Amino acid sequence: MAAPSNEPRRIRHYFARHAGAFTAGLFLLIVTQALSLSVPRLLKGATDALVAMDLARTKETAGYLMLIAVLAALARIGSRIFIFNSGREVELDVRNDLFAKLESLPPSFYRKMPSGQLMSRAVNDLTQVRLLLGPGLLNLTNTALVYAVVVPLLFMKDAELAALTLMALPGLVISGQIFARRMYRYNRDAQEKLGELQNKVQENLGGIMTVRAYRREAAERAWFVRLNDAYVAVNLKLAKLRGVLFPLMGLFGAFGTIVLLYAGGARIIDGRLTVGDFVEFNAYIAALTWPTIALGWMLSLWQRGLASMDRINEIFTVEPSIADGPLSARPGAGNIEIRGLTFRYPDSGPETPPTLQDVTTEMRAGETVVIVGRTGSGKSTLLKAILRLLEVPPGTIFVDGRDITELELDALRGAISYAPQDAFLFSRSISENIAFGRPEASQAEIEGATESAGLAGDLSGFTDGLETMVGERGVTLSGGQRQRAALARALLVSSPILILDDTLAAVDTETERHILRALARHSQGRTTLLVTHRLACAELADRILVLDEGRIVEQGTEAELLALGGLYAEMHARQQLQESLERESPEALNAERGAEAVGVSS
Repeated sequence: MAAPSNEPRRIRHYFARHAGAFTAGLFLLIVTQALSLSVPRLLKGATDALVAMDLARTKETAGYLMLIAVLAALARIGSRIFIFNSGREVELDVRNDLFAKLESLPPSFYRKMPSGQLMSRAVNDLTQVRLLLGPGLLNLTNTALVYAVVVPLLFMKDAELAALTLMALPGLVISGQIFARRMYRYNRDAQEKLGELQNKVQENLGGIMTVRAYRREAAERAWFVRLNDAYVAVNLKLAKLRGVLFPLMGLFGAFGTIVLLYAGGARIIDGRLTVGDFVEFNAYIAALTWPTIALGWMLSLWQRGLASMDRINEIFTVEPSIADGPLSARPGAGNIEIRGLTFRYPDSGPETPPTLQDVTTEMRAGETVVIVGRTGSGKSTLLKAILRLLEVPPGTIFVDGRDITELELDALRGAISYAPQDAFLFSRSISENIAFGRPEASQAEIEGATESAGLAGDLSGFTDGLETMVGERGVTLSGGQRQRAALARALLVSSPILILDDTLAAVDTETERHILRALARHSQGRTTLLVTHRLACAELADRILVLDEGRIVEQGTEAELLALGGLYAEMHARQQLQESLERESPEALNAERGAEAVGVSS
């Protein structure tokens, strides 16, 4: 009655981790069944004693039955404690391993796998796996033991009567196979639909302001209703299947009892069977009845667990595209050399031009390099490549003379402080978010980083200052405040390389000047890479790189690039004009920005 798909071998792996506890539970389960299956023999003796009016023997048998009942109860309790607790331990192990696996997977995986599907696997599917290795394993073992012992005993007692009472058994096995296949398919579909439903809810809660701004509440509700209807429909199929399966199993169980009453009663009347033998035979049939009835529930539990483990295995079998290198020594100086780097995103087609094309440059230790260029020129991609957040070809990027593909990821990233363009904050306090990369930092150091990032002046507007909770994804802070919190996080970490990806995009001119003065202090002795659209940052630069369509088209000091009269000079003149218009006429500035947007899109 196995699932139609390949058996998830990982279940055996987790079972092996807790083999001792599972073995103890299964041993106690065997003891339980051995004690329970000794009862029919005692009942035969008690019945024969009653027929013979032997009261002393009847009392003695009753005492044995009471002792067996107590011992069987203790063994049954122990078996459930060991097996059910082990199931919980497996759930804990799988959840920890699953989270560790998710932490190791590249951004490309998350672009393909919706977060709702991941949450469904991490919560609902794990619960089904735990039920599989708890109640599912216990009942499967229990049913197997009962049938393995009772069926031979029945045939030893009376082969003809046993064959009559068990003639429905082949039908039970065949129907179980048919139902198992369908239940596996329906259970997998149900879990997939639940993942889609969870993903829809998560998207709508995260984007609730956008939904309201575009008046899409009714359309989103309709979409949710369609997903919910699909989820209910597949669960109704499961319910109908179980609704047929459970009574069918009960019918098979009752069939044996009915046949025994008819055929066994005739044997008693003919003198071929004693009343004691009949009671013993009936007790054995009764011992088969509950496992047979429970078989339907157990099949449902087993198939749900296998389907869920298959879905979890889909994540475990994903190989990280960015693997650790063999070198564990952390870079200390901060020299960065790029040799002929060409990079294309894996999801892009072969006809799409590479995002980076033949990039060759060097950032010397302690040097501040500002990287500028039009939108889509590859600036952020270049920074992520240096961090190995994107996989790059071997022999293209070197830090302190070592190929970054040969370095352990922890060693490489431990040498870099990074503030991304899209600042992400966790649902914690501002202080905890700033200290995320360096949890042991003192309060004074956190406050210093906050001041350097230009965020200190905003703290008076929060009731709890640095201890203010920022909400999910930093929702209680403005875009500029989130950016500055991410900048403070990067400045707090003392590393030889500092990478800032357009962290001044959402700050005003005065705050920008304050941050630039602070950055001048923090970048001393550190290799600093600063991507920006605000060319005022050029005053920090020892050198400026200008990217266009993935290539370095210009590089040098600001004076050299202005004298060159190329793309940088054009960008500088445009920004000077915008600042002039901003001071003189906001309306003219808006017209200029509109014209620029048209030019960029064209």
